[in-house]
Amino acid sequence: MSNLLIINSTRSETRVALVEDGLMAELHIERSRERGIVGNIYKGKILRVLPGMQAAFVDISHEKAGFLHANDVYSFAEDVAVYEEDGGISRGRGKRRKTIQDSLKPSQEILIQVAKEPISTKGARLTSHISLPGRYVVFMPTVSHIGISKRIGSEKERRRLKKVVEKARPEGTGFIVRTVSAGISEDKLINDMEMLIKLWGEVLEKHNRVKAPYLLYEEPDLVVRSVRDLVSADIEKIIIDSKSGFSEVTAFIKKYLPAFEGEVELYDSEEPIFDAYGVEVEIERSLEREVGLSSGGSIVIDRSEALTAIDVNTGGNIGSGNSSVRETILQTNLEAADEVAYQVRLRNIGGLIIVDFIDMENPKHREKVHKRLTEAFDTDRVPSNISSISEFGLVEMTRKRTRESLQQFLCEPCANCETVGYVKTKETVAYEIMRKVQRASAFEESKNIHVKARTDVIDFIRTTEKRTIKYIESEYEKKIVFKPAKNYHITEFDVSTKAK
Repeated sequence: MSNLLIINSTRSETRVALVEDGLMAELHIERSRERGIVGNIYKGKILRVLPGMQAAFVDISHEKAGFLHANDVYSFAEDVAVYEEDGGISRGRGKRRKTIQDSLKPSQEILIQVAKEPISTKGARLTSHISLPGRYVVFMPTVSHIGISKRIGSEKERRRLKKVVEKARPEGTGFIVRTVSAGISEDKLINDMEMLIKLWGEVLEKHNRVKAPYLLYEEPDLVVRSVRDLVSADIEKIIIDSKSGFSEVTAFIKKYLPAFEGEVELYDSEEPIFDAYGVEVEIERSLEREVGLSSGGSIVIDRSEALTAIDVNTGGNIGSGNSSVRETILQTNLEAADEVAYQVRLRNIGGLIIVDFIDMENPKHREKVHKRLTEAFDTDRVPSNISSISEFGLVEMTRKRTRESLQQFLCEPCANCETVGYVKTKETVAYEIMRKVQRASAFEESKNIHVKARTDVIDFIRTTEKRTIKYIESEYEKKIVFKPAKNYHITEFDVSTKAK
């Protein structure tokens, strides 16, 4: 089956689904009023230095101060960086000092980058070791290192790419060569490098003339980032339902991916794009606690403050006879290993993850399941570490966390069950309503579209998204009539051509 990149872009929200072999493998969401900040570079101001934690809090002009650990501090004060007219950089080497109090003082200004999004009550995780991603390489101006993607299997090609980068990089800087670089020409690789070097020079030049806190560099929007980071030779088609987004994508591909052999399609059917490709249903399933396996078993996913626990159950499939039971358990665990990797990637679960497989007495069976689990994570772009399976069937693994999980982004703790469970946020419900309103406006002949939902959801739409509502009314020549309902649950709503 084909691999697709499906992009649903509206004035309020952009959603990108990566579909591999017919299954949604990744989902990325960005809302215009709360755009992500990972990758952004700031001139920040030190608010507090905490020697006991070997960390500092940094003002980056966001609601929550960023968190900077001593291990992530790099002294640009000792780094001779000169922005040259031709975009080159002459530089010496900065020094990493031993303690945070030696490196930083309150009110000091510092050049930093966001490494992790703010999550829950925690501010953004910051680093002063900058990385600038391009299409083919990632530029690291503070690290003298050349890395080649492990997914480039040919040793000959790895040597070729390393030789090109070594020749073109400024002394003392580093580059990571991305998987999509395999087979590209030397000119394209060097052009990408020079573009990033010039961009870094511009960041430094701006840093020298502005006061903190100040945004020096902002990552592109999700549409461009998704094409830059997710499109590979395996992608057969990019489908997008926005004319402006389509223009962005085609311009990026023309400039950076002229050899892209896939198709870029502007989706113009009245049926919503995520409905047409079955993505909307998959999003709903990705929020469910229990996921069934083809064998009849299931995995149950529970999140706590400290970790995510995934429990594997046989369900009603227990086989017959001792030998059959062992084989049934093995088969269920093998299926679960694939499903765990799929669900962790799809839901973007990060941090500490404990997987409780069904107990296996045979050590060879445990080895087989462990191998299946590690192989299933090979396609995951996010780094992870997986321990061996204990005799009790437990696997401890960690996965790098750079942004909120899908559940954290789309849901909030349920007030009715004292935070034991989660419900969708009013924002998530509001955007669901707006999608249904747009769908009804396109298909229904009635001049009025009636929306009945909980009061706070209606208030959110009327205030935050009033421009979008006006646009829909004008575009489809409809009148959208809202009726607040105090007794409705947060997720309950009606969109109809008749008043209720």
